[in-house]
Amino acid sequence: MSGIETTFGTEKLARLKRVLLHKPIESLSTITQENYEYHLFNFVPKVDQYLREHELYTQLLQAHNVEVLEVRDFVHQTKDLLAKLPNLPYLHDTAVVTSKGAILSEMCPGSRAGEEQVVKEALTNLGIPIFHEFETHEQFEGCLILSPATLIIVDTERLDPSTIERFFAKALDLFEEVIYIKAPQARRFMHADMIFNRISEDLALYFPPAFLHSYLINRHKRSEIDFRSYLREKNIELVEINDEEQQNWGCSFVPLEPKILIHYDIALNAQTKKRLQQRGVQILEFHPEALLAGGGSLRCLTLRLWRAAQH
Repeated sequence: MSGIETTFGTEKLARLKRVLLHKPIESLSTITQENYEYHLFNFVPKVDQYLREHELYTQLLQAHNVEVLEVRDFVHQTKDLLAKLPNLPYLHDTAVVTSKGAILSEMCPGSRAGEEQVVKEALTNLGIPIFHEFETHEQFEGCLILSPATLIIVDTERLDPSTIERFFAKALDLFEEVIYIKAPQARRFMHADMIFNRISEDLALYFPPAFLHSYLINRHKRSEIDFRSYLREKNIELVEINDEEQQNWGCSFVPLEPKILIHYDIALNAQTKKRLQQRGVQILEFHPEALLAGGGSLRCLTLRLWRAAQH
């Protein structure tokens, strides 16, 4: 069906080669003054401008040689759901793609329920197997890959602690260890990438106040760790962002390749940008206006399918 080369996996932070996006042509106009909060939007979007900004982001990725695939081109059985899921553009929340297949989320009840069905069909038609999917009574919206050996799971308001506990054994079939972080149960920390994100193999951004407790879990034991000290031992430097930056999606960017980021221009302050520049980081900035209605970042819009080393 797809005609796309079946190559996938994002564990290694190499050059971004292929992504999946969804432009909400059918569903965005269903957001009204009466229902925008139910649909988890910050305000009612200006539809034409939102779609235009989404297209500009698509073009930005393509201009940097990223292959952009569109959900609607890879679904048939779930196509009718496209008109009913205005949050479907935020594909990052629905799956994490590893070299052994996708970890498919079970979205929170209400407006987002059913998104995983569409994404499952799209990934399957792309030739990407589902490594793990959660039961309908469970709730699990995303995790982060630190390295080919390490998965990060953050206990946010969008994840159920009992679901996380049951998932550890499965995660350890794929990764050598899991870092489990307990964070405040608040909307501003709804997903893991709101408090941490890797820039390169030796550099990351993070928001320290959200790290209430951190644990290292492997097949043999679970122990509490100091997150910063643990990463220092791995030669990973953490650059702190402040409260305002965190609320402006400071940690939620798209690494195009190590030390080259695609990010909202409003996310980081001048001081943080300078600190990153001094460390050799380049930021490709994108200005959002209508996109802010959905309360998500460019990273949220981007299901990363394949990263590979440059030749």
